[in-house]
Parts: sequence; C-alpha cells; structure tokens
Amino acid sequence: MADPEMHEQLPLKKARWVISAVRSKEMNLALIHNLKKDGYTGKVALTATNSQEAAEFEKAGANLVFRPFKDATEQAADALTYAMDFLPESVDWPVSFLELRIRSDASAAGQTLLELPLSASGISVLAVSRGGRIVHEPKPDFRIFPADRLLLMVHPDGLKDAETILNHLEAQRGAEDTDRFEIAEIKVSGDSDFSGKSLAELHFRQKFGATLVGIRRGKDQITTIKSSSIKELKNLSPF
Repeated sequence: MADPEMHEQLPLKKARWVISAVRSKEMNLALIHNLKKDGYTGKVALTATNSQEAAEFEKAGANLVFRPFKDATEQAADALTYAMDFLPESVDWPVSFLELRIRSDASAAGQTLLELPLSASGISVLAVSRGGRIVHEPKPDFRIFPADRLLLMVHPDGLKDAETILNHLEAQRGAEDTDRFEIAEIKVSGDSDFSGKSLAELHFRQKFGATLVGIRRGKDQITTIKSSSIKELKNLSPF
C-alpha cells in the first residue's frame, strides 16, 4: 500500500474506487498520499479504528471511511434485540412466526409495507427491529430498510411466499424502479420552444418529471434556480 512502485502496476486510470480494508493509520495515509501524487481522480475508501482516525482520513481526502468496530456494535445491538424473544416457545394456532432480515439487494428495501403485497398473501408484520430499537405493529406507511429484522406472522404454507416477497433480488424489480435517476446535460437551441419562458411557465418539473439543477450560459453557471425567475432559456445548457 505504501510502496509507490506498486501503484504503477495497478489499473488506477480505470478504477472508480480504491478501497483499503487495512486498519493501519500510517498505511492508509501513505496510500491516499501516493494516490494523489500519481494523479488518481477516482474515490478512496479507508478503514479507521476510531473517530479520531476517521476525522484524519476525511481531512486527508477520503471519500468514505469504514468503521468496522462501530458497525459491528450496531449489528450486535440489533442481534440482542432479537424480536422472536417476545414470543412463547409454542403457539397452539395454525400460524407460524418468522424473523426475516432484509438483504441490501432486496426489492423490498426502500418500500413501505403498503407497497408490498403482504396482506394479499396473508402475511402480517408484528414488529420491526432496527439498530437496537423495535417498532411494534408498524403502520402501512412504515418504510423498510436494508438490515431490518421483520417479525412476521403467516400461515405455515406461506413461509416461502414471505421470503420471496421481502427478499426478492433488487435486479429483478425491472424498469419501473423509480429510485434510480440519471444526470444529463442538454443544450437548448436558439429556436427552441423553451426560449424566453420561465420554468414555471413551462411546467418543467410536472411535464418532464425532471429537476433542473443548473444552467450554463456562456461563461456563467447558474446553480441557484427559482422557477419564476429563470427567463430567456436561449443558447444555454441545462445540466
């Protein structure tokens, strides 16, 4: 990591991230120093053992700092609040209880309980354990996040359906995944119908479902935009 000659053998020009999982302050600082010296333009993730090291890494230019001890503590607290402990060992009813941990790549991550076909499958969410806290009987607008532990009540025949619904792979959600977005720069021609109109007059957000985050006009770059104040959208590039 600290050997500059080693960096010459790495495809750094093609790399978007350089990630260090080594918990050594000196090695990590040397790594980020050498990357800057070599002209690396991607992002860097380093691993820190405490908050002081994390602050130093961020000051040195790290884009992301991993805190394995802190992360492990949160997971340990989550494990200690095991939701199933609230249930008796045997229940004389034709139902089953299942504790399910939501994977990071699950399609259910980011969705509310109402958006998932749980009721139609006879699945009830009794509690959600998240970061050491338990939410009992979450409401339909409760949003599920990765690593959540859900305590489910379902008919014994529906256990497999529960797993399928909640931990279906993200990649299989299809083109209707509204959480994804793209950033693009578009040049507006001089004879465009947009010329001379404000964003409010164009109903830009409502019509195109897009947000204008900046405008480049000649040498000027406008990043503070009000829908009622931007006029004369001519010979500019929104980006």
